[in-house]
Amino acid sequence: MNKKRLTACVLSLLAISGLQNSVISANAVKSGLHMGRFTSYTQYENATASGRLSAANETSVAEVNEILPEQFDLRKLGLISSVKNQGSTGMCWSFSAICSIENGLITRQPLIDLSEWHLAYYMYSEKFGFPLRTGGINSDDIFKQGGNFYMLSPMLTGWLGPVSENLFPFEDESVLDSELDWDYWKSCAEYHVSDANMFNYYPDEDVFPKQIEAVKQAVYQKHAVSMSYYNINDCYNSKKTAYYFDKDEKTNGMYHAVTIVGWDDNYSSENFRTNPEMNGAWLVKNSWGPDWGIDYGYFWISYADPSMTEFYYLETEPLQKHDTIYQYDDYGYWTAFSVSESDNSSYVANIFTAEKDTYLTSVMLCNVMPNEAYEIQVYQDLQDFSNPTSGIASVETTGILHTAGYHTIDLTQPVALQAGQKFSIVVKFSGDDGQHIACEAYTKNTITMPDGAETSEENMLTEEMIRKDFHAGESYYSTNGEKWHDIYDEKIINDKYTLEDGTQIESYAMLGNICVRGLTQDAGVIIFSEESNALPVGTEIKLTSAENGQIYYSINNSEEMLYTAPIIMPEENITISAHVVANDQIYSVYEKEYQVQEAMCSSILAIDDENILYLQFEKNNENQYVTTWIPSENTNKIKLLPMTTGQVIYQEQELDSGVATVLKNWQGENKLILHVSQEGMQETSYIIYLQDFMLGDVNTDGVINAEDATDVLEYSAKFGSGELVDKSADWLSRADYNKDETINAEDATEILIYASKFGTGQVN
Repeated sequence: MNKKRLTACVLSLLAISGLQNSVISANAVKSGLHMGRFTSYTQYENATASGRLSAANETSVAEVNEILPEQFDLRKLGLISSVKNQGSTGMCWSFSAICSIENGLITRQPLIDLSEWHLAYYMYSEKFGFPLRTGGINSDDIFKQGGNFYMLSPMLTGWLGPVSENLFPFEDESVLDSELDWDYWKSCAEYHVSDANMFNYYPDEDVFPKQIEAVKQAVYQKHAVSMSYYNINDCYNSKKTAYYFDKDEKTNGMYHAVTIVGWDDNYSSENFRTNPEMNGAWLVKNSWGPDWGIDYGYFWISYADPSMTEFYYLETEPLQKHDTIYQYDDYGYWTAFSVSESDNSSYVANIFTAEKDTYLTSVMLCNVMPNEAYEIQVYQDLQDFSNPTSGIASVETTGILHTAGYHTIDLTQPVALQAGQKFSIVVKFSGDDGQHIACEAYTKNTITMPDGAETSEENMLTEEMIRKDFHAGESYYSTNGEKWHDIYDEKIINDKYTLEDGTQIESYAMLGNICVRGLTQDAGVIIFSEESNALPVGTEIKLTSAENGQIYYSINNSEEMLYTAPIIMPEENITISAHVVANDQIYSVYEKEYQVQEAMCSSILAIDDENILYLQFEKNNENQYVTTWIPSENTNKIKLLPMTTGQVIYQEQELDSGVATVLKNWQGENKLILHVSQEGMQETSYIIYLQDFMLGDVNTDGVINAEDATDVLEYSAKFGSGELVDKSADWLSRADYNKDETINAEDATEILIYASKFGTGQVN
């Protein structure tokens, strides 16, 4: 890099991180050579707002394709997981990110519950994560750390999780293991995060109305959007659960990550402590529990709140779609740069070595300019390992990325790779003038003001983290796609200079690998478009494979057929068996079972005069769920707030999703029965007992009889043979009829005796 470009990069860094005045920003924009976005480290209690992605892209917004309603609420569609409670941890960022992932999966998996604990702990793993900059190395320090998009996005898109909550429960320190490595946790991921989409949001910009529309568009397309704002109690109106930051300085508060799940254009500015200049607010899901606020864990924040930043949402893909990820940028995007002052395009490339015979089916890119056009080509059998285009070119893949962030793009045609083969992924980015090359980076900047005051900051990466896996011959960039530069040769930046006002700046920066990744799938693998095992009747199930061959399938061991169109989910459970015939080879058979999906509630919040809690249900038998909830003493009014994509009926009263509804005619009942239905799904019932389950009523049907005794005998026989039987604590308590802490034939006998006496009227 030449001296002029290095200086410009550092100038932009300081402008973006908010450390200096507009002179720096103006110089950076004038040069056109700015690095977009180094995020400085701060812990949760004193976090720094995430800055602009780049000076050049502030006036660009994602395309809005639909006329949007004035009000919208994902809760009413049943597409939001339950409100969690981060407790005393600093994990709001993890709760917000996981909520965004759960939101995309909840339609097919209503009970989805992913682990925030896992993401928070392993993002700070000493082996492959980010270092702790405060405190010691114990787990308590880790869970008090902050986090942001620039840290979590490379971890998640690099397949570090997510995993389920039952594998990694919140605040369970027994599951923590600092010795486990990244490869292990990649193999444990239950979903692959394929895309991380980010938005600009600046109320002081002329295009602010379009930025609002872009975020709305994402939410309307059923994405829960993560966002951070500066939280201070003085700006919160608890009577309206309304927030607007109206301070001149960010003091006595902290940045807090939440999730946008709706909006209201007509939400009055009068609802805020200080009135913003416009009506309208975002509906936000918090992570302080359902008993926080008067809207069960949700609140409103003004469109015009100037402290809001870091808007993004995450998407996943079927786990089996890709089995290997080729990447050098383990720590992802921390800066971006351009080569000349007026770059509207740049070329980037990574050269990899195939680990095995496989197919390259997709490419993951990171762009910092929204509305960025891309052209992807894969080159095989490279003749010159310093020239990524010196091989045989694949079919080109083109498109446009409307949002900044990480994106997984399926290739027009999969590329067959052989073990040991060198191949390159070459991408041309083009669009507005600005920086198009995203890469890892470490920076440290020291600013000395004319009065002698000195400040210093560095980003989350360290030189050691970049150097440990950074080599020549990996990442390249170019202005024309012909003359290539190895970024390894330009890794150290040292610069000192003085601004016109006397401010002295000393900057040190090291660039790392470029953010281009390759995703592969082995030969013969059948990819089922529907990952969930439960589907509504009529759902299309598509079968694909990396080979350009023929797929044969059968349903429930019926006659084999050639796959030519999606399989339609019938009104019965099915098993699909499929295999590929390609290259004169018959590959292994892959099977997947599907059952007709139940109409379910992802959560039911129970509310009485004193308590607010999520009910925990146990599946009693097919299509029936049961629990016990004893309302507070002297409660006259109870409410239920179901979250569902279906319809909920209590007696003849409909309970809307996402709405706390007062139940009618519940007094005097010993149980509430909710019926949940949805087109194409099996109807279910939820039984809520308003009194303790009866001892001996094992199946909770309200009657003690021979069926209960049979259940106890079956359990006793399995347990006695050494089989692990998964039963809830409630079930075990009801089954231990004689209270000797052992469940056996004696309990079954006594249940039968009771049932016999009850039937003859000897007991009541």
